[in-house]
Amino acid sequence: MTGEAPHIVTDSTSDLPPELARRLDITVIPCQIHFGSETYHEGVDIARHELHRRLRNGERATTSQPAVGVFAETYRRLLQDGQPIVSIHLASRLSGVYSTACLAAREVDPERISVVDTQQVTMCSGWVAVHAAEAAREGRSCADILRLIEDMLPRLCLYALIDDLHFLQRSGRVTWARSLLGNLLAIKPIAIVRQGEVSLAEKVRSFARGLDRIIALATGAGRLEHVAILHAGAPQAAAYLEERLQEQVPREQMVLGEAGVVITAHAGPGAAG
Repeated sequence: MTGEAPHIVTDSTSDLPPELARRLDITVIPCQIHFGSETYHEGVDIARHELHRRLRNGERATTSQPAVGVFAETYRRLLQDGQPIVSIHLASRLSGVYSTACLAAREVDPERISVVDTQQVTMCSGWVAVHAAEAAREGRSCADILRLIEDMLPRLCLYALIDDLHFLQRSGRVTWARSLLGNLLAIKPIAIVRQGEVSLAEKVRSFARGLDRIIALATGAGRLEHVAILHAGAPQAAAYLEERLQEQVPREQMVLGEAGVVITAHAGPGAAG
């Protein structure tokens, strides 16, 4: 690996706001979402409101990682200018994206491509890409950026309030979701993602109570450095979280937006965190 500043690549599950990815020159590879025989590419040919409508109407959605060839083509294109690549992806325990990126890196040029497992999802992975891209713009080397990432990973934590547990249970990625279905009407679970695992942080009796508990859990874990507030068709919940968390984090260190279609397909419409 050379000492040159690298290109930064991530996948669409990082949920980076498009304008932020463009400004920092982060390459985003789209994941796929499927409704039966129909296949869409996140951020390309399916809108979030359309996904929400179809999910609420009872249609079943599945997701998949980009093909090895898509990663390989992206890597080859970026390597043409001689700069190496740092490719940053969601938790390998939750998706095949990381392993697919590793296969492509080995195929193309393993000496110049570093693939990172953030052990996280959505904007927790996104923050890693953002900080890596900012460091690359400062001219820092791959080795420096990889050390920066290694330092960040243990500090990443995600809390998500789930409005409809059926979607999380259907995903098959969360073992505890099935055990809560019997109490579905009485319970709103708060999920926590840490070190690649999705765990049950708490169970609350109302969505409003859940939002307050997310704030308490996040602020009680230590000083907040950067915060992303995302929602899946629940803008009022996101606005409430933003208002409360502005007391803890400067607005310039906060991102507010909508969860992407892949994350929404698993967490379900109405989720916020």
